[in-house]
Amino acid sequence: MTPILIIAAVDLELAPALAQFQAKKPLAIAGRTGMTLQLKDQPLIALTAGPGAVNTAQSLTAAIERFSPGLIIQVGCAGGFAKSGIAVGDVAVATEEIDVHMGLELESDEKSVRLAPLPFPVMETGGRTYRHRFLLDRDLADEAAAAIRNENLTGFTLHKGSFVSGSTITATTARAKGLFDLYCPVMESMEGAAAAHTALHYGIPFLEIRGASNLVGRRDKEAWNLPLAFENSCACLMAFLKRNYSVPVKSKEAPVEWGKKRGPAAPLCDALPTVWGM
Repeated sequence: MTPILIIAAVDLELAPALAQFQAKKPLAIAGRTGMTLQLKDQPLIALTAGPGAVNTAQSLTAAIERFSPGLIIQVGCAGGFAKSGIAVGDVAVATEEIDVHMGLELESDEKSVRLAPLPFPVMETGGRTYRHRFLLDRDLADEAAAAIRNENLTGFTLHKGSFVSGSTITATTARAKGLFDLYCPVMESMEGAAAAHTALHYGIPFLEIRGASNLVGRRDKEAWNLPLAFENSCACLMAFLKRNYSVPVKSKEAPVEWGKKRGPAAPLCDALPTVWGM
């Protein structure tokens, strides 16, 4: 059976999920550490990639080339945008990844997070061109959200919407406002766009689930709660995996399909993200 690849930046982001498996076999992948797991008949590979875009792309590429997974799931913590309704400990499922550092500097003295689109695409596939926005699978995100809701988890709110990624962590209220006004995101991380880009290159479905460890803006580490973000995001990951989930075997003649109306998600910057109470 085709494995599911679960990727995170650091070990602690995977720890609450890995604790639920008794049989774990250590695995080395191109200088990275991982584990092979089994959920009923479904093989899983858990991989710690390291923080940032380059670590993510390198480790993900190595794992894909070696194991040919049928699904990639990225899990971990992120900063949540308060204007989207997120609170510390809430969880969000991504419908889009936006690389906020990919673009062309505006020819003005304006201090803004806004960049003009690149004059060339970074990827062309499936009849689409991609520059800095990577639209994810709408139906897969819906399936994950439904599985999480059906598990009746409590203590946090589940969100769904656009995520932004960048190598610079936002640390001011002004930048947080600028990003939200421009993209209407629910989460900010350092790795999501790189993972989405790599998965798209290989034509592998990609799902991203993150817990809010802090609110994007002025850094107040006393208000952070990393353990809660790890715990809640892993609880949602396990809710998705445990719903009798299995990945079809891929073949060159019949690529994996997910759902009946599979297609990219529409951009959500013109409306607030979807929210469910839990």
